[in-house]
Amino acid sequence: MLLGVASFCGAQSQPPKPRHATAAVLRAFDDHNIVMFGEAHGCKQEYEWLRELVATPEFADRVDDIVMEFGNSLYQQSVDRYIAGESVPFAKVQQAWRNAIGAIDAPSPVYESFYKAVREANLKRRGKHQVRIVLGGPPGDWDRIENREQLIPFLADRDTCYARQVKEEVLAKNRRALLLMGAGHFQRITPRGPGLHYIEQQLRAAGAGTWLIVFDTRIYDDPQRRFAAWPMPAIVDLRGNWVGDIPASGEDSPGGSPKLGDTADALLIVARAREDLTVLSVPRAELEGTAYARELDRRMMILHGRRLTLPEKAEEPLEPR
Repeated sequence: MLLGVASFCGAQSQPPKPRHATAAVLRAFDDHNIVMFGEAHGCKQEYEWLRELVATPEFADRVDDIVMEFGNSLYQQSVDRYIAGESVPFAKVQQAWRNAIGAIDAPSPVYESFYKAVREANLKRRGKHQVRIVLGGPPGDWDRIENREQLIPFLADRDTCYARQVKEEVLAKNRRALLLMGAGHFQRITPRGPGLHYIEQQLRAAGAGTWLIVFDTRIYDDPQRRFAAWPMPAIVDLRGNWVGDIPASGEDSPGGSPKLGDTADALLIVARAREDLTVLSVPRAELEGTAYARELDRRMMILHGRRLTLPEKAEEPLEPR
């Protein structure tokens, strides 16, 4: 939790200039070929905005690809056909997120809805430029993974695989992409203190111009609620203002006390109060007794040596982050 957020307004600090989130992302692609968004897994309000973003006609005019963490690259061909509007059995398509390496619980419904939103946007642009979804996850085949030793190489390859997919499928083809991955994979914090995360290091070394947005709830601890009149959803630049001066964590790192401005270029805010943020899950009532639930339980035993716990509710409050 934050202490004394109001004190971060120093003499040289300028008032933040929030913009509507969609306009901010579209503007970012004028100057960068890679826009990275560090998301909060399963956040309903976050993905409501992302679906609105991809439905905006100007998005496809500026963006070629969306690179998904929740997407097993083993299923790229099926997803390519589906996103392009072809008739593909949905049972084949949903394997991309259901079989994502690293996702042991059932993936949040927000991911399925997002894939569908990209397909729908492309269908409305028949004959025009289409957006592609690139699957950024390792190509592990759960049908062949029987023990932890077989799984670990794929888990260890998640960041490497993601960076490789962006370099090969986006940068090498002179395309522009929106990258979606958990904020912890993108934030510019290392064991030695503030600094570029592995993925962004790799992309910049390959010539990418990157702009990083993160989702973080610490702004809600501002006692003056200076964000209350902002447009929602909003993206605000973190340079030289009180938002960027918010501590990024409650603990010091070896390199000092990082601030939000050290971890990213911009912050996304999608609600006026933390209490309005929720996470969507597939509840017990939908999963219990299904073959998919039994498979998820098997995966949990492989990775953690314990049985799967199914969520009781489809929607719950988002934990502070």
